Amino acid sequence: MNIPESLRKNQAFEARPLAFNRQAKVAVGAHVPGEKGTIGDGAVIRADGSVDVTMIAVGAKKVEAGNTDTWVELTDDGRGVWTGNLPYQTPGFQRIIFKVDGIQVLNPLAPIGFGDNRHINYVDIPEEDAEWMTLKDVPHGSFVREYYKSTVTGEYECCLVYIPPFYQEEPERKYPVLYLQHGGGENETVWAYQGKINYIVDNLLAEGKAEPCIIVMNSGMVQMNVDGSWEQLDDYMQDLIMQDCIPFIEKRYRVLPGKENRAYAGLSMGSLQGARFVMEHPEVFSYAGLFTGFLAPRHHGIRPQPYLSALDDAETFNKNLKVFFRAMGEQEASIPLFMEETALCEAKGINYIARTYPGRHEWRVWRRAIRDFLMLIFR
Repeated sequence: MNIPESLRKNQAFEARPLAFNRQAKVAVGAHVPGEKGTIGDGAVIRADGSVDVTMIAVGAKKVEAGNTDTWVELTDDGRGVWTGNLPYQTPGFQRIIFKVDGIQVLNPLAPIGFGDNRHINYVDIPEEDAEWMTLKDVPHGSFVREYYKSTVTGEYECCLVYIPPFYQEEPERKYPVLYLQHGGGENETVWAYQGKINYIVDNLLAEGKAEPCIIVMNSGMVQMNVDGSWEQLDDYMQDLIMQDCIPFIEKRYRVLPGKENRAYAGLSMGSLQGARFVMEHPEVFSYAGLFTGFLAPRHHGIRPQPYLSALDDAETFNKNLKVFFRAMGEQEASIPLFMEETALCEAKGINYIARTYPGRHEWRVWRRAIRDFLMLIFR
């Protein structure tokens, strides 16, 4: 990799879920009593894509940092400040795993995000052509966190809403809506922080390559109280959106009516949930973006998918969906399923758009997928 400093230092990549501004230096004495000096960011990206990592672990015998490809042992400077360089083979949103004496821990000096149903350390390594998702001097939209009472869960639920630029300045204008879902173990915030959806949309709008729309992000990890115990019931995601969220959004925001002004997109788990949603309820959406397929992965066991019978009536299916967009990473483990889907669509006469992108099951794929999808919908 050869990543320009203009990308590595762009605020879109320096911002993180808990802070917009770059990591400030902290006093060593705050962590190691009696010591002087300061410590900077716990994860600094070099031009070659490797990451200089720093962690404080006073009294530790061994500190390691790792990713999906390699592990490195860090070096103690004698004060309990451990440093090293961790190589990465590919760019994108990447995990950093820290271990102290063999026990996995969270490093407060490195960026902290959310994934795998927990807080995680990560680093976001820009791709060399990542200008399209950087923070630029263009009009910017806003995020609003909304709360609504759900008839499905009996609880208050939360969604994150992206409002396009000039929404406040143009009080008569109404907008279509994209309902955008995440993957397994994630929540309604990840498209903002991991997906950089606002920067992607802002830049597309400034270039005239997409139609302004409201984007609504819910948690697909639906939790319900079953006999006094909270359980995750992902199958209720579509009921939550259809019965509770859509009516709430269409009452609270200036929204264009009808299915022709609604789109759905989701990645991984959200892709499988979305396939069921659009096939069981063709009256809800006119656009569908499935990022990582619609056939159940073999390694998860084959779940019954009776809703796939919607593909048997190609004329009706093609009439209901103006855009049926499918995307997958070229190194994704499920790429054979993606090819099976293509063959299935061809055999049944289903109209579709299929794209593949460099990468595995990761954000560098899904960011490109949502960008391409946005350029196709509501046009």
